[in-house]
Amino acid sequence: MIDRIRHDIQERLEQLLAEAEKLRRALAALDPRDKPKSKSPRKTTARSTPAATTKPQAPAAKPSPAAPSDGARVRTPPGATKTKVLSALSADSGMTAGDVAKATGLARGTVSTTLSKLAKTGEVSKADRGYRLPTPS
Repeated sequence: MIDRIRHDIQERLEQLLAEAEKLRRALAALDPRDKPKSKSPRKTTARSTPAATTKPQAPAAKPSPAAPSDGARVRTPPGATKTKVLSALSADSGMTAGDVAKATGLARGTVSTTLSKLAKTGEVSKADRGYRLPTPS
């Protein structure tokens, strides 16, 4: 019963994170502050240069995290990696970092680091081969 509730919550969280990202991109596309101004008191950064602000930033900056088209790294929203890892583990009794990486599309190193942190906090436990969600007591 608890596993089902946990799974439902994780699934809903993933949906909300995806929706929040869509809303962030829409808001960024509508934000007039990203347009170049003739006399701006802001500091000059790579992002605020006229060449960088003539086109909307959000669509170009958000390729799929699993496979960026230009080779650049893209940060996932806070909590998204943990959610994906826990969701993948809920579907199996034990998975290695490589198995979870294949299932989620995340980098193996990212998954390995996340699994280590989750094991330290007790959110996952060591299995015979890899990691698993702790069994409810």
